[in-house]
Amino acid sequence: MPNLISSVLQLKCPKCREGDLFCNKSSYQYKGFFDMPKKCTKCGQDFEIETGFYYGAMYVSYALTIAITVAVFVALSVLNLFSIGIFLITDLIALLLALPYVFRVSRSIWIALMIKYDKNAIQHKHEHQAS
Repeated sequence: MPNLISSVLQLKCPKCREGDLFCNKSSYQYKGFFDMPKKCTKCGQDFEIETGFYYGAMYVSYALTIAITVAVFVALSVLNLFSIGIFLITDLIALLLALPYVFRVSRSIWIALMIKYDKNAIQHKHEHQAS
């Protein structure tokens, strides 16, 4: 059974934790960056739950960007390198580098909060197709 945290971080389906949430596996490839399949290829979970469903992921994204900003602040303070200029430049670079992954993992966290894991999801899909 795949662990919840690892499946969220690996951008996997929350129901079966095996299917991919995004068509393109690379978070840093421009083409197809936003594309998600309509359904999980492994268990058939619908990823288009309702219109505007992923707007809630913006709150998750906001929290993650705040966490990154705090981490940059703490790192610069601990290393005794803090100045407002260095902080702003370092934070901007960190956020720009993290942005593609933060966008995707925010959606992964959001859908994982809403969809319950089912260890038999793939088996149920195959049984449904056989009948």
